[in-house]
Amino acid sequence: MDATGAGGAPVARRFAGRVALVTGAGSGLGAALAQRFAEEGAAVVVTDLNRAAAEEVAAVIAAAGGVALPLHLDVAEEPGWTAAVERVEQVFGRLDVLVNNAGMIMRRGIAAQTPDGWRRMLDVNLTGAFLGLRACALLLAARGCGAVVNIASTAGLTAHGDAAYTASKWGLRGLSRAAALEFVGRGIRVNAVCPATIDTPLTAAGPAGHLAANSAAIPMGRPASPGEVAEVVLFLASDQASFVTGAEIAVDGGLIAGGIAWMRAQLQAGYREPV
Repeated sequence: MDATGAGGAPVARRFAGRVALVTGAGSGLGAALAQRFAEEGAAVVVTDLNRAAAEEVAAVIAAAGGVALPLHLDVAEEPGWTAAVERVEQVFGRLDVLVNNAGMIMRRGIAAQTPDGWRRMLDVNLTGAFLGLRACALLLAARGCGAVVNIASTAGLTAHGDAAYTASKWGLRGLSRAAALEFVGRGIRVNAVCPATIDTPLTAAGPAGHLAANSAAIPMGRPASPGEVAEVVLFLASDQASFVTGAEIAVDGGLIAGGIAWMRAQLQAGYREPV
C-alpha cells in the first residue's frame, strides 16, 4: 500500500503509524472507510456484528499490504466494547481514531413500530456510539490528539418515514456536540457526518422505487458513493481538521439545502402544460 508521487518519491500518508477503529465495517460505507484508512497508512480495527464479514474486509486490507485486526462487536453491548478496547490496547498499544458507523434501519412508522424495535434501533444507532465514546475515551486521549467521527444522517437534519431511525440520528447529533465539549480538554475532537442516500447493497435492497425517488429528491440527481462519504470522514479524522470539533457536515448532494424549494421546482415542472 505504499504510495509514490512524481519521480517515485514516497507520498506521506495521513494516518501512518496510527490506529483507527471502525464499527459496522463488514460492508457498505464501513468497509469503504476501513479500506481508505488502511490506504492512508492506518492499522485498522475492523469491527462488525458479522464476524465473517469483518474477517473478509480485514483480509482484503492485508492482501493489499495493510494492517487490519478483525473483531466481532455488537455495539449495543458494553462488555463487547470493553473487550474490543482491551484487545486494541494489547495488539497496538494505542487508538487514534474512532468511527461510530454501525447502524440499522427498519423503515417503520410510529404505528407500525414495536417498543422492542424502537429500543433496538436506539440501542444500535445511538447507545452504541455512546458506549464507544465511553469505552475508547482514555485510549483516544492518551496522546492528546484523538478523533471521533459519528455517522449520522440527513434523517437527523429533517424527518424520515422511520420514526425510530429519525430519533436515533437526531440524538446522535446531540451526542456528538455534547462529546465535543466534554472531551475537548482531553485533546479529542468529535464531529458528525450526515450523509443522504449512499449507493450500497443495503440501499439497493430498499422498497420498490426507493433509490429512484431518493435520487430525484437530491439536487445532484444521484446517491453518494461510499468513497465520497469516506473522504469527508477521513478529512475530519485527520490533522487537516485539527481545529474542527462539534461540527456536522451534510454529504447529501444538496438535499438539505434544496429542501422544499428543490422539490417544488421538480413538481412544478411536471404540472406545466405542454407547449
